[in-house]
Amino acid sequence: MNKAIYFSGFGIAHGKYGISNSEIEKHINIGFIGDFDADRVKNSDDYKSYIENGGSKTPFDFFATEKMGFETRYHVVPFPPTKARYNHAQNSLDLGVASMKMALENSNIDPEDIDLWLAGCATPHEQAPGIAATIKCHFVGFENQAPAATINSACVGFNINLERAIDYFNNHADAKHIAIVHTEVMSRLLTNEKSFVPHVTFADAAASVILTRDEVLSGQGISFVLNNEDMQMIDFLGADKHGDLYMNPTKVRIRATNNIVNTVNKLLELTKWEMADIDMVVPHQTGNAIVKEAAKILNIPDSKLYQNVQYQYGNLSGASVPFGLALMNSDGKLQPNNKIVTAVCGLGGEYGGFTYEVPKLKQNKPKPFKPLKGKTALITGATGGLGSQISRNLAKKGCNLILQYNSNQAKAEQLKAELAKFDVEVTQIQANFESASAIELIHNEVTEDIDFFVHASAITGNLLRASDVTPEEMELADQVNFNNPMDLAVKLHNKIKDCVIFIGSVAEDAMFSGSSSYVSSKRKLHASAVSFANMANKKDIRTIYYMIGLLDKGMVDKLNKKQQIAAMNSIGQKSLLNTAEVADRIVRSLYLPKVIDVKHSREGELIVRRDGF
Repeated sequence: MNKAIYFSGFGIAHGKYGISNSEIEKHINIGFIGDFDADRVKNSDDYKSYIENGGSKTPFDFFATEKMGFETRYHVVPFPPTKARYNHAQNSLDLGVASMKMALENSNIDPEDIDLWLAGCATPHEQAPGIAATIKCHFVGFENQAPAATINSACVGFNINLERAIDYFNNHADAKHIAIVHTEVMSRLLTNEKSFVPHVTFADAAASVILTRDEVLSGQGISFVLNNEDMQMIDFLGADKHGDLYMNPTKVRIRATNNIVNTVNKLLELTKWEMADIDMVVPHQTGNAIVKEAAKILNIPDSKLYQNVQYQYGNLSGASVPFGLALMNSDGKLQPNNKIVTAVCGLGGEYGGFTYEVPKLKQNKPKPFKPLKGKTALITGATGGLGSQISRNLAKKGCNLILQYNSNQAKAEQLKAELAKFDVEVTQIQANFESASAIELIHNEVTEDIDFFVHASAITGNLLRASDVTPEEMELADQVNFNNPMDLAVKLHNKIKDCVIFIGSVAEDAMFSGSSSYVSSKRKLHASAVSFANMANKKDIRTIYYMIGLLDKGMVDKLNKKQQIAAMNSIGQKSLLNTAEVADRIVRSLYLPKVIDVKHSREGELIVRRDGF
């Protein structure tokens, strides 16, 4: 056996709006985009021959598909890209986290075992910190000290980070796994662009890999990586200070073609491979004008030229090559001992590539990830729809549980039976929050320190206007939803070591009449959580107020359709939230610095997260 550096996991993500050639053509026809000469294409011999042979594409669709090589691309906003649409759209962080999640799952590697996190991005979601550190925060706990670094590079960013990763392996004998992500929202550069070429070409996506160094049965993994810069291109492709793309297509085509050819030839020379040895060439998916011309010069047959990313997803900047490898892997096209050559070129004149021989791996049994093994959490309302799902997710991650429930013993026993398969300790406490004595009962049962406290117990009360709610009903809602949980948190705070989460609700922000007792009690809980957070922070305890939009179970069952729509519209919620997915995000909030798909803000020392808003 020999050691190799190889790709052990792949992940991809792309914008959710598929943009067809016909959609772009529609906006050419109404004048949003200019400079396409339909008559010139219509009168060309190629198009005439295409029509004579039964083709039905319009001149634009023919040119975009057959000549440029792009059929579909994905953006984070609907077409056309306008600046206002990006205020509530996916961004480079969202795409990067989604692709990294897939890569980690594909590799079966615990995120805590990653030795270095690298990212490339020329369209970051914020100026600082670097996106690598922020992506890392979504996967590892506060104690993790693995370094993270970001490179501001577009088309060649992944290739540069690949070389940095190999250098890190060479200088750190104990390093075993490195995570690399490249993520871009290229469409954001096109909001003032009037030429059709960039609109046809560029798209939004991210691709991640897990790079591993380990013994393999055969194959060399990554053998050579090249990175260079062509100074002739420094002024002909980039984005200006306003974030608008500038590009000289003719200059880019000529220089990029030469650079791809030179890169492939140099890599073959270094690796001592002949073109006949190559199973697949994966170029930067720049379009046919560059890729086909380079392939012609290199004498690469179409059967060995991988352009599926370009055809189906567009030019993804630095994500193009790892995105292509991910597709090839999922399609079973990365077989042991296959020889792969890549070549990339782009912004600032950067260009390079690498050679890769797919290794034959040992069969390792994946180990289960238990990031909360040995931790203990107290959950109130554990038999409710959300509370029970939070309990399952915690148990799956190895967390011991203390579960409070009001009165439904049958549900409590059923839940405990479900949790038995996770090999964690489960203690149940029956204590009705309608009684003040419940606090003393729970406090007496929690005799040891706990790591987490999640308050998920609540009653909705009658869905009445404030003027129709009796003082008794208001008092009961306050007792269950505000007084008792806050008293319990204060009483236990000397035993809590890590994090407290109070579950809030969309009802606090939603402007619909009704459920006044519930809304009032939750707002009081929110206000008191600010004070509690200031106290808890002195003991290094994080306090989170987690506000949830309408779930697909629970309160929604008591609301009529008009009330549901009114509540959701008031916060911009598009559809009911999946309870299991929300529970997963709540559990992640307990031990991870960042959680995707939630809005994050602070009120003093209180962390406020809004899910579904």
